[in-house]
Amino acid sequence: MEPFSPPFCARESCIHHQPATTAPYHAYVPWGFYHTKAFGKVPRYRCIACGKTFSRQTFRLDYYAKQSLSYQDIIQRLSSCESLSAIGRALSASTDTISNRISRASRQALAISAELSSSLHPDEELVADGFESFCQSQYFPNNITLLVGSSSQYVYAADHVTLRRKGRMTEQQRKRRAKLEGQWRPEPRGIEHSFSRIADEALRVYTEGRRSPLTLWTDEHQSYERSLARSPHLSLLLQQGFIRHRVVSSRVARTTKNPLFPVNYLDRELRKDLHEHVRETVCFGRNVNRQMERLWVYLLWHNTMKRHRAREGPRSNVDYAGNQVVGSERVHTKLWEWRAWRTLTELSDVMIQTWERLRRTPLSRKRDYLPGYALM
Repeated sequence: MEPFSPPFCARESCIHHQPATTAPYHAYVPWGFYHTKAFGKVPRYRCIACGKTFSRQTFRLDYYAKQSLSYQDIIQRLSSCESLSAIGRALSASTDTISNRISRASRQALAISAELSSSLHPDEELVADGFESFCQSQYFPNNITLLVGSSSQYVYAADHVTLRRKGRMTEQQRKRRAKLEGQWRPEPRGIEHSFSRIADEALRVYTEGRRSPLTLWTDEHQSYERSLARSPHLSLLLQQGFIRHRVVSSRVARTTKNPLFPVNYLDRELRKDLHEHVRETVCFGRNVNRQMERLWVYLLWHNTMKRHRAREGPRSNVDYAGNQVVGSERVHTKLWEWRAWRTLTELSDVMIQTWERLRRTPLSRKRDYLPGYALM
């Protein structure tokens, strides 16, 4: 294994917690070592400034893990419509272990997406729309609102909201829905609130970008109009012409000439590549937070690893969005070795919801468990 030097102190309150920008971190002393079956001899260190002890594993993505698996293999299989059970069988691991690795990978995906957001400076129009699926039961459908670049097809943001079941139902199904809603009821006007959060993300992309004014394309869903009208700052920007909201009928042919093509294309890819979103599948999500973790892992693959077009060379979507360094180098080198730190990662509100597992799964009576190291 390569020689290792701690990049910073592991204690958040320590003066040496921030990575050094001028000189390497040297305020530590060796503090012995310990042995593990999975990773062999692991050296320990002690910070001179605060007395915190930590090891090489503290900084690794496999911190606290008892089995070493290939994250690249897991992501490739997950993005190729394999279920967790199928991935576990192929890698000789339990579904809980695979789910744990996907959760770790999702935090890496959120961190790299946050880093890209501050360095892309895009020059393109944006498209937003909702992708419908379900979690826990078809009585609890959900809407995943996606914000996509018009020309790059890079996904800038994704937000989740659980909806009330709609459409044609038998009398027995209506009674079943009423009984379930007595135990757990979705958020009122959920699509409006979700789109408002996505619109805020679009505004953040606009402030980092080079295009003025910002053009945001959606379909004719009335919730989108109401959401923009009820937001004081967004409605003001619309009136002053800094944001232009353009709508297209969802019944228009889904061709490349359709302004909504980027989200229509992404909808198709999600149905095809993520097993839990395949129509009439027996594999479906049972936990909202883990479903969003799997989505963010897939979006990392879609944004930075998958070719923008199969016949246009190796360039990925992030390259077309305005970055040619992070997408091609950082993702494929140290991303799956050294873990991202929550205390050192600046996230948007919708990203925090996924990282800290703040969303509630229908019928769940308590918050999802989040390992302590995920907040370090």
